[in-house]
Amino acid sequence: MWMIKKFDELSTVETEEIFRLRQTVFIIEQKSLFIDIDGQDVNAIHIFYKKNNSIVSYCRLIIDNSITIGRVIVNPEYRGVGKGRELFEFALEHIKNNYPTSTVDITAMCYLEKFYESFGFEYNSERYDIADHMHVDMKLEP
Repeated sequence: MWMIKKFDELSTVETEEIFRLRQTVFIIEQKSLFIDIDGQDVNAIHIFYKKNNSIVSYCRLIIDNSITIGRVIVNPEYRGVGKGRELFEFALEHIKNNYPTSTVDITAMCYLEKFYESFGFEYNSERYDIADHMHVDMKLEP
């Protein structure tokens, strides 16, 4: 089931599940030492898919002059079956329906550049390092 919630609409269990999934993948699996809980969650829109009381995929939208999609993640138990593409399609459809004139920004890990290009994103920076992983900024115009 798809969920779209503001931070104060998340249950305490959902908040814990989201933070645990992000910690498991971004910090432990990817061995990235960075501050994941960065103060942005409170103002973000959280999009996630739940199946059998487990989060399958998740991202957050930060609404400003443009919209930033971040913390894009697929639960390791559900990888390789298109769940990342489903999440991104759902998030972009939500943006199109609710913020049709907004530019969408992402900070992409370089190994996922082709994935984001398949949605029409274009490069907006040179490659750079964050926590020992190469990234690039990408943008999608409305």
